Amino acid sequence: MLHTLCSKLHTEVSELPFKVSDSFVEENQVVAVLSGGTEALFLDLLQKKEIDLKRPIYLMVGEYSNSLPAALEILSFIRQRNGIAKIMQHPKDTVFPELSETESLTRAPLDKVLHSEKKMRLGVVGKSSDWLIASNVNYKEVLEKMNTELVDIPFEELSSLGEVDPGMKGAEAIHERLRSMVAKYKLDGITLRCFDLFTTVKNTGCIAVSKLNDEGIPAGCEGDIPVLLTMMVCKKLTGETGWMGSPARIQSDGQILLAKCTIALGMTEKHEFTTHFESGIGVAIHGEVPAGPYTLVKLSNDMKRLLAVNVQVTRCQYEQNMCRTQIWIQSTPIVSQYLLSSPLSDHHVLIKGHHAAKFWRA
Repeated sequence: MLHTLCSKLHTEVSELPFKVSDSFVEENQVVAVLSGGTEALFLDLLQKKEIDLKRPIYLMVGEYSNSLPAALEILSFIRQRNGIAKIMQHPKDTVFPELSETESLTRAPLDKVLHSEKKMRLGVVGKSSDWLIASNVNYKEVLEKMNTELVDIPFEELSSLGEVDPGMKGAEAIHERLRSMVAKYKLDGITLRCFDLFTTVKNTGCIAVSKLNDEGIPAGCEGDIPVLLTMMVCKKLTGETGWMGSPARIQSDGQILLAKCTIALGMTEKHEFTTHFESGIGVAIHGEVPAGPYTLVKLSNDMKRLLAVNVQVTRCQYEQNMCRTQIWIQSTPIVSQYLLSSPLSDHHVLIKGHHAAKFWRA
């Protein structure tokens, strides 16, 4: 059975990325994840019992419109429930890989990675985005394991700005409001349900997130708490600002394209302002970072596993049909296989310099 998932935000998507045989569709569970923002639609299939987690699931993806990031989040959700699934990037991509090697990339975090001597306070403005189905956390466990309090802040404290200027003036107003919330709640970091800004404030949080990170306040998108915790860990261990990116293309030789619509300008060597990808509104950032050594990091949502691998940034690019900051990294084939078979979730964090050893050595 073939199921097709596409968000209403992605009107540019009109067809499947490739064709598979009728017999393959009849014999298997195939879900064509055509765009981002479709993870909740996968949950609907589960609820209607149109998909069975006890049977293998093929997640068909394309190269554009956040198809792959959404599939990675769905894959993580399935894996968390002991299901079997595979990212399918072309018609013959049907063999389920051996997972033992890829799972060895992630380890139990050391105490020094998780625990903070000083109690931290992180703000969550609005709940996590609906599509982050593999990224939920237990607030009590975060406090116990990381000495970090998660503070829920009503989205209305941000959306009460009302409709703002659609350009940089409005983007700056969102930054100022978030900055005042950081002071009000005595926060060490913050994440926000940014997509709700499009319909309420009529601008984006991209500039605000960028500026807060440049000001030394780790800030993340989409209300993604595990990514914010990862950014906090990176800052503590290395002093480096983290960039939250989604794998948009994954090649078998270890080349991976990461993309997101914002980045701390302090990480870039050049940048330009543009519109946000999915919505086409407000102000977003196309940033280019220097080539060289970086580290890819991700803490799992239950804080039991951590990925930290040294990589090289090789180049940056710009294509219209994906998130605006687009960075190619060179890792290893095993890292590509990890993302395609057993990722901790969609979003990962990139920091400058080779720091993987700092996460694993006492």
